Amino acid sequence: MSVVMMIDNPHGSQEIYERVAAGRRLPIGGSVHLAGPGPNGGWRVIDVFDSEEEGRRFVRDELAPALRAAGAQGPPPPVEFWPVYRCVTGVPA
Repeated sequence: MSVVMMIDNPHGSQEIYERVAAGRRLPIGGSVHLAGPGPNGGWRVIDVFDSEEEGRRFVRDELAPALRAAGAQGPPPPVEFWPVYRCVTGVPA
């Protein structure tokens, strides 16, 4: 079952995001990627993965090392997962 993964990093920024995302494509197992400022500041990233296992593997093997290499400070941001009931995408009219 597909899952949504949300990382809401109160210490994140567009600058750090750009350094981490440079040259990267969607994470393996990921089908949707959204990123932008969080509602209370910081930076929020939302991805849809084929499974929670794929999302956790991405965070552990790719994201955590990329954040360290980009100079992100502090503890890793919390990661939340929940099941996808429905995902609708399309081209705006």
